[in-house]
Amino acid sequence: MIQPTYGVLQTFFADRVFRIPHYQRFYSWQTRQRRDLFSDIDKLASQSQDQHHFMATLVCFRTPETKSIGMNQYRVYDIVDGQQRLTTLIILLKCIELAMPTDSPDRSELAKILVKRDGHLILLQTNNANERIFNRFLREGTRPSPADLQTQSDYHLARAIKECDKFVEEWKSGAGIDALMSLVLHRLGFVVHD
Repeated sequence: MIQPTYGVLQTFFADRVFRIPHYQRFYSWQTRQRRDLFSDIDKLASQSQDQHHFMATLVCFRTPETKSIGMNQYRVYDIVDGQQRLTTLIILLKCIELAMPTDSPDRSELAKILVKRDGHLILLQTNNANERIFNRFLREGTRPSPADLQTQSDYHLARAIKECDKFVEEWKSGAGIDALMSLVLHRLGFVVHD
């Protein structure tokens, strides 16, 4: 039975990890879709702190799998619909993490959301051709080199990282990275069906 719930990313990331099944298409968002997303974030920033922006509906399949790491247990969800937006937001969060000072407690906390403490379990596992590029970026912060780019999806992913980096830099010189991180984690609303 489908149980729709409304929440923000921080809530959904607390005890879940997500997986993109093999049957899903590769990452294909282009500049236009990311520009729309960034515009929504910028507009939300000008609204009062109690305002949320409804981003989208995510449809997930709650698998019977769980992953335990130390005291924490994460349920695995397959993304059925919404993987393009979720992938982009996770790339954006990684870019935010990398732009923060290395000694920042917020950087450390954000890193723990994206890559669980064993270093192997990441928030979003991709099961397609560009998983190596995506996983390396999430785990190590390594941006793809031209030699890494072999498929159209690889190019889309590399451009997403570049554009997210640029967006974060604009915030860094404006309202600040902490404000952007808080906005993305706490004020972007989703309806999740699982």
